[in-house]
Amino acid sequence: MDRYEQIIYKGHHINIYYDETPESPRKWSNLGTFYTAHRRYRPEKDFNAHFDFNNVCDNRPGNLRESFLRNYIALNLFLYDHSGLSISSGPFLCRWDSRWFGIVAVSVEQVKKEYGWKVLTQSRRKKIEEYLQNEIDTYNEYLHGEVYGFQVTPEDDDTEILDSCWGFFGDKGINQIKSECQAYIDDKIAEDNRQKQAEHLRIFGLELPFPEFALSTN
Repeated sequence: MDRYEQIIYKGHHINIYYDETPESPRKWSNLGTFYTAHRRYRPEKDFNAHFDFNNVCDNRPGNLRESFLRNYIALNLFLYDHSGLSISSGPFLCRWDSRWFGIVAVSVEQVKKEYGWKVLTQSRRKKIEEYLQNEIDTYNEYLHGEVYGFQVTPEDDDTEILDSCWGFFGDKGINQIKSECQAYIDDKIAEDNRQKQAEHLRIFGLELPFPEFALSTN
């Protein structure tokens, strides 16, 4: 495995690795759906099988019609294809290797049903747009290989895996790994100390069944 970082914490190693076999985020239960118009690359659904371009965009790709946005909450998807893939909700600077890719969208009707809303206010629409942007960002991290996992081991033996987990995305995932692993180590140390104390008391009790007698004979 290709290690991203090793952290030493209270006698333990937190070994962070690149996740070599991450699951595509588009297989998750997402709020939005990727509708993409690309002959070779389709992470989810075909745009042309679900929408007519002229009903979605006004004259040019990316210019979403107001009439469409009355029924859908959507963000554009742009694809950059050069020595790897990147996606964004805004156009890339390089026009030669990038293009409008499609949209990530959810119907207003579905959103109201999902959240129990009767009215979709501007603030609520903005909230859903932020969710959709997070889905774009997460998929972009997946494309870039910014997916990680961890193994917690004793500092003197990296072959003894005490805890492990995979599928953490991006910088937020790295921060989550560090926080969760440190909490795990703190809990483990506290539990080990409790067990040692209990064992000490048990042995002490067996060796000195009458501690008050032992003290009086000194």
